[in-house]
Amino acid sequence: MEVWEIVERVRKQKGISIAEVCGDEVSRSVYERFVKNTADTTITKFTYFLQRINLDYDELKIFNYPEETNAIHRMMKEMIVAFMSRDTAELQRIAEFCRTKERMLSKREEHLISLCEILAARLNNQEIDVRDSDVYQYLINAQTWTHYELVLFNNCMYAFTPEFVEMILERALISLSVYKDSRDGKSESFRMLSNAIVYFIQNNQRSFAWKYLERLDEFFLEEDMYFEKNLRLLLNGIWDTIRGNEQGKEKVRQALQVCEFLSSRQHYQMNYELLLYIEKMFKVDFALQ
Repeated sequence: MEVWEIVERVRKQKGISIAEVCGDEVSRSVYERFVKNTADTTITKFTYFLQRINLDYDELKIFNYPEETNAIHRMMKEMIVAFMSRDTAELQRIAEFCRTKERMLSKREEHLISLCEILAARLNNQEIDVRDSDVYQYLINAQTWTHYELVLFNNCMYAFTPEFVEMILERALISLSVYKDSRDGKSESFRMLSNAIVYFIQNNQRSFAWKYLERLDEFFLEEDMYFEKNLRLLLNGIWDTIRGNEQGKEKVRQALQVCEFLSSRQHYQMNYELLLYIEKMFKVDFALQ
């Protein structure tokens, strides 16, 4: 369903007249040309129409708009689940599904294939030159970031050097500052910082880890953002333990218990494996069972 169809359908279903949609700013003829797709409109006018029918941009997804974007978003989620499950066969299946399209691949499909290859290489402990990947080239040249670039970076940052990740991270935080009041934007930005902190800890880049832990603590999290709060608890517990503060172990145990209580098995396993890795690397003991 196209955007003009969505606007007209919602207007009718909500019983809002054309005059009410147009208000004092837009003529009836302009609106009618828009919903008949006989004239383009500006972002400003489109936003105005959405406001007049009380519809948010995020709600356009309810109408499967645009169809291709939703399909890629769904496959991206499937890719993440496959990686968390260490299912390299599924990653290969997703990449192959994109390759077998009869039409020319979209940029998002190319990135999805590139990500699947990078994640599969990681699971198989294979070295790969990410500088040749489509994702690397795209991110390093993107001057403005939106939600899409953030998701890409979140899923492949481990493959880059710490210096490159730090450089890209600063650029991303500047671009994503426009989302600071958006719940989804705040959550994604928080997870990006969390992933970066884990990456820096795993690569023994303590100065970078400390720097971004402080940034993470500056995030205001709403009361019901349980996942983000528990993730912050875990990371602060890890950092405290590395620095010799015994209270960090209790924070880590509490974070794992939350995953158990909520039956979040995949996140529990990922966190547990991370803790085992850190124990070995930094010669610490989280007293895990």
